[in-house]
Amino acid sequence: MFMKFFYYKGFWQICRWNIDWKNMGGIVMNTTQLECFVTVAENLNFARAAAILHITQPAVTHQIVSLEGELDAKLFIRTTRSVKLTPEGWSFLADAKNILNMTYGAKAKLAHQAREEVRFFGIGCHSALELALLPPVLQKMRERYPQVHPYINLIPFSSLQNLLDEESINVMMSFQAEHVKKEPGTFLELAKVPVSCVIAPSHPFAGRSRLYLEELRQGGMVLCEPGKNPAAIARVQGQLIGYHPPEELYFTENPACALTLVEAGLGFTLLPDVAAMRHPRLIYVPVEDAGVLSYGLYYKSLKDQPVLKDFISFMRGPFSAKAGDA
Repeated sequence: MFMKFFYYKGFWQICRWNIDWKNMGGIVMNTTQLECFVTVAENLNFARAAAILHITQPAVTHQIVSLEGELDAKLFIRTTRSVKLTPEGWSFLADAKNILNMTYGAKAKLAHQAREEVRFFGIGCHSALELALLPPVLQKMRERYPQVHPYINLIPFSSLQNLLDEESINVMMSFQAEHVKKEPGTFLELAKVPVSCVIAPSHPFAGRSRLYLEELRQGGMVLCEPGKNPAAIARVQGQLIGYHPPEELYFTENPACALTLVEAGLGFTLLPDVAAMRHPRLIYVPVEDAGVLSYGLYYKSLKDQPVLKDFISFMRGPFSAKAGDA
């Protein structure tokens, strides 16, 4: 299962901290180190990671220490009570997963050379909510291109940009980036979507057809970590957070987690209102003065890319009606 991994195209560019390649003599790592790192990162517990990997806890610790030495970066903050990822650890997590997936994909491809060639089609998503858009699209893709195997990357926007730039993915589902010197690729807009206040049916705003930011200065408010929502949402959250005392604020990792707290009646959250991505048991009320976002797809080029062209064509289906319609 474990293979030596010495280098892959663009890895040193994808790492988002500076690595002195010459002084290090080249990064040499193996899948054991990466599997240990990813498992600990996903569980934030060394003992649990060891049990999952069927190795001893000291072995897991050794692999992590060895990896940190090779990267010259601290990946975890470890105390007697908790394990947390450092900023460098968060940054490296998506790359580590990508390296492992490329390695496993290469092994699978080599193991089935005698069969019809399998082609991989990489799709980047920044939010779990986007996954609801894909099943009917992928079904059509399967019917037309049975040899094409989709691979979905669910990681933050900044990491997706790197994968698209390196052509490790073919297309990225995203809201259009704001205030950037250079966009990650060609952007194709699928819909203009409003920012909505998402609430439970029991919330006092449930009967409203529209809201204004001033009205959202009180009551429970559920927020996502920066980078897990479009910049426009983070900006609006920043305008409101100062009006709420600490006991009214609930922090979550991503929009999917935020919706769970909203459904529990803890407060409202703000999200771009893409109809096909709505939670079926919650209410979406447009916030008139919160702006409008552009949702669509980023890609590098359509030249000699029939699979990508058809994927884009199929993706237009969920947006044939207005994104804000129920």
